[in-house]
Amino acid sequence: GNHDKHHTIAACPVYHNTTPQECKKRHEEYLKEKREQQKTLASADSRHGLRRQSPTPEQKVIKDKVIQARQKKPSQNSEESKKEQAKHFQQFEKSREPLLKGLTSNFDLKLFQQAQSKACEDLEYEITQHCMLTSQHEYRIKKIQMGKYELDTWYASPYPEEYARLPKIYLCEFCLKFMKTSTIFRRHMAKCVWRHPPGDEIYRKGNTSVFEVDGKKNKSYCQNLCLLAKLFLDHKTLYYDVEPFLFYVMTEANQYGCHIVGYFSKEKNSFLNYNVSCILTMPQYMRQGYGKMLIDFSYLLSRVEEKIGSPERPLSDLGLISYRSYWKDVLLGYLHDYIQPEISIKDLSQETAINANDIVSTLQALGMLKYWKGKHLVLKKQDLIEEYIEKKTRKTQEKDNRKIDISCLKWTPIKYS
Repeated sequence: GNHDKHHTIAACPVYHNTTPQECKKRHEEYLKEKREQQKTLASADSRHGLRRQSPTPEQKVIKDKVIQARQKKPSQNSEESKKEQAKHFQQFEKSREPLLKGLTSNFDLKLFQQAQSKACEDLEYEITQHCMLTSQHEYRIKKIQMGKYELDTWYASPYPEEYARLPKIYLCEFCLKFMKTSTIFRRHMAKCVWRHPPGDEIYRKGNTSVFEVDGKKNKSYCQNLCLLAKLFLDHKTLYYDVEPFLFYVMTEANQYGCHIVGYFSKEKNSFLNYNVSCILTMPQYMRQGYGKMLIDFSYLLSRVEEKIGSPERPLSDLGLISYRSYWKDVLLGYLHDYIQPEISIKDLSQETAINANDIVSTLQALGMLKYWKGKHLVLKKQDLIEEYIEKKTRKTQEKDNRKIDISCLKWTPIKYS
C-alpha cells in the first residue's frame, strides 16, 4: 500500500489474495500503530532506563489485549477451511499464495503480513536502486541462485536486457535456463525433466562424471553455459557462436541429479592445437581439487588424440595460477620417476602432452633450466622434488581421490574433415 506499482510478484496484491485498496488500508493502520509506539517512547522519562522501568498502565492494557487476541485461535481442522483451501489450490496452484486464514490467530497473521510487506519494500528498494543505474550503464547482475547456492557474481555478462537489469536471477542447475523470479524458478524446477547435461557421458568414476556436449547439437545449453561462465571470467569473449566448439562438463551426482562442478571448451579444429579455449570451476566448488581435475582431463584427451596441447591465451588470473601449479606438479612427478642421466624437452612434451614452451617456462620459473657450454641443462633439484612428494602425501583422502583415472574414460576422438 506504500507504492502505486511493483516490480516483483512477491509485491503483487493479487498474488497475496488481496486488493490494492486493502493494502493501502493496512498500510495506514500500520503507520498509525507506529506513531502511537513513537509517542509511547517519547513519553518515557529516560531512554537509558527503558529496560529497568516498570510497565505503565497503558502498556499493561495493551499487553492484556495482545494475550487475549492470541488466544482466539480458529479451528484448524474445520471441514469448511479444508475445502476452501483445496478449492483455492486447485484453481490457482502455485500462482498465488496459499490461504492463510484459519492457520493462526488474527493478531499473529497481521504480524506476518506486516513482515511480508517490509521484506517486499526492501526488495523493491533494491531493484529500484539497481534500475536507476541503467542510464549510466553501471548495472549488472549481482547475484544468481543456482540450486541451493546463492552466488555473488564477479563480472557483467550479456544476458538479455530485461534480465541484466535485475540484481538477481535464478538458474536451473540442470538445463541452465535463466529466470526472473523465485516463483518462476520453483515452477520450472517442478517441471524440468533434465537431471544431467545433454550429450554423451564419456567419463565416470564414483560420483564424478564428464559429459561431452556438442555446441552445434545443443546450441541453447552451450550459450547459457557461456553466459554463466562470463559472470566469473573477465577475459571471456565467446557467448553465442558455440557451434565450432565442444564443451566438457564435469558433474557430481547425488540422488537429485548431476550437479555442474565446472567445464572447459575446446575447438573442434584448432590449428594451434589448443586443448582448452575456456575453463571454469564454479565458485562453490573452488579449492577442492576440481580445477586440476579439469586441466588433467583436457591433457588426457590430448594424449588419447596423440597431440600436444596448450590452453588458449589470455588466461584468467585464477586460470594462470591453476595451470602453473598443474605443470609444476606434473614435471616434478615425472622427474622424480625419471632415472636416465639425460632428458629431452621434446620427449618430456610427448610423454605429458604439455607444450614445450609451457615446459620451458615452468622449468625456468622453478630455476631448473640452465644454459652451460652452449647447451640447455635441466637441473634435477632434489629439494623441490622432496617438497612435492611431501606435499602429495599431506593431501587429504578426499582430494587424493579426485584424480583422473584413464581406465574410466570411454571416448574415441572425432575426426573432422
